[in-house]
Amino acid sequence: MKALFSAVMTGGVFVLAVTAMTGCASAEQQRRWQVEAVGGVSSPADRAAARQARWEARQAREEWRRRQVRRARIIRTEPVYPENKCQATLAAVGDQYASEQGAQQEADKAWMQTARWQYGERFMSRENADNAAYECGRSSVGSVVGQVFYRCRLTAKPCSPDKSQGK
Repeated sequence: MKALFSAVMTGGVFVLAVTAMTGCASAEQQRRWQVEAVGGVSSPADRAAARQARWEARQAREEWRRRQVRRARIIRTEPVYPENKCQATLAAVGDQYASEQGAQQEADKAWMQTARWQYGERFMSRENADNAAYECGRSSVGSVVGQVFYRCRLTAKPCSPDKSQGK
């Protein structure tokens, strides 16, 4: 008994076909077994032609996709929050400062950072905030070289600015 071994690469994987041949197999049957082992294509020229046809079909599909009409995106024309101009009340504590006015400025910075983080940049403006109130007090226990420090807490509602006309 003889065995016919043939290896074919299909889809990036080598396939090993083993065909047991008895002494009584005809030459035509052996040729058919070899053709089956390489995927049904008998000659290298036929395999190259089949590969070329697959490549051309793939190119035609890609060209068809490129020529398709692309639809435009829908752009929202209404604001995201049409009736909700202001967000929930937000409170932030600033760093300590040597004067009460400086402590209020530090509280403004902390409040703007928090509003930007939670609601976005259009809500961080301190000028657009509603119901702003400061709570200030001493933050130092004693006095360092006669200096007293203050810290403030700002509580306000972050609001988006009014619409302006585009150019």
